[in-house]
Amino acid sequence: MNVLHALGDPTWFADGWPATPYHRVGTATELQATLTWSALDTILNDQGLQAPAFRMAKDHQLVPMEKLTRPERHTSQAIQGLADPVRIGTELTGGATLVLQGLQRFWPPLADTCRQLAAEIGHPVFVNAYLTPRTERGFDAHHDPYHAWLTQVAGSKSWRLWAPHRDPATDPADLEIVLAESDVLWIPQGWWHTGSSGAEPSLHLTFTVWATKLDAVLRALLAEVLREPGLARELPPGAFRDGARTEATITEAMAEITDMIAKLDPAILATRAVDTRLEQFDPLPARSVWSVIGDDRAARFHAHPEGVLHVDGVRLRTADRLLALEPGQEAPCRAVLGRTDSFTLTELETDQELLDLLIDARLVCSAPCPGR
Repeated sequence: MNVLHALGDPTWFADGWPATPYHRVGTATELQATLTWSALDTILNDQGLQAPAFRMAKDHQLVPMEKLTRPERHTSQAIQGLADPVRIGTELTGGATLVLQGLQRFWPPLADTCRQLAAEIGHPVFVNAYLTPRTERGFDAHHDPYHAWLTQVAGSKSWRLWAPHRDPATDPADLEIVLAESDVLWIPQGWWHTGSSGAEPSLHLTFTVWATKLDAVLRALLAEVLREPGLARELPPGAFRDGARTEATITEAMAEITDMIAKLDPAILATRAVDTRLEQFDPLPARSVWSVIGDDRAARFHAHPEGVLHVDGVRLRTADRLLALEPGQEAPCRAVLGRTDSFTLTELETDQELLDLLIDARLVCSAPCPGR
């Protein structure tokens, strides 16, 4: 599944982030299967959900966690902050909204979806779920420092949006829409928004973009320029004695630092910036335990081509690995990562050294990934 195609026309994201909201009708049908009502029951009852992976809000305020959790006393070491499904159900009955945070961390269908979407847009993505009882509103008008796609999974939700320079308390909404099941709403960062559920309970997913900003380049630049020995130059006595002398000192220092920056190697800065950015992506799933300690020749594997987040010649970068291909390995690597079926290692006509490299980087894995 091309996740971005379900959320918006990929050409809209070719040169920049859409600056205004858009509404797509019925395009995200496949995404509805990533979080069903039965999946919610499994998450709340069977997975030992622990704060801060969830929160609840009512009347625009957070519900105290002690109303939602219970201590676990049946283990040698007590676990705190465990979700109590009964207490959560009580709050839902009273009209509170349940928020499941960072679902890509612990719900495999959404982990796989976020990985694919992040690979398609080149920026990390995290996903929250919002369950709101009928005719309720969990949060008042607010804005976020992130871009986000809202995908309606069940029920419907009415949304009102205001441009960043508008005041929701006094200005009429710039956009009012109703999201039906499988609809998508794009909300750019800074846009005020508030939503309320309809006649049925509303369940929607929010795919949030953790976009890399210009400050990431500045941090990479600073990290590199701080290695310059010239920065150890001491300023003369009286450098900050009066206003005129201080300004002259700063002007001279700025010129020196600017000269140091101009001499930095952009290739080194690019490598440092990529290293920092890739740390924000979730790593690929690890191999199954049996394939690690048992006989991996009997295991079935599949490829994770979306795990290649950066390519520099024959060097492939994942969230936590750097692969340097040997001469002649580039074409076989593309062939393995291009497979859409599952396979055993003995079925591949590929040299073992390359397979070991791809398995170590988890670009080829035997984990039970959804849709693989």
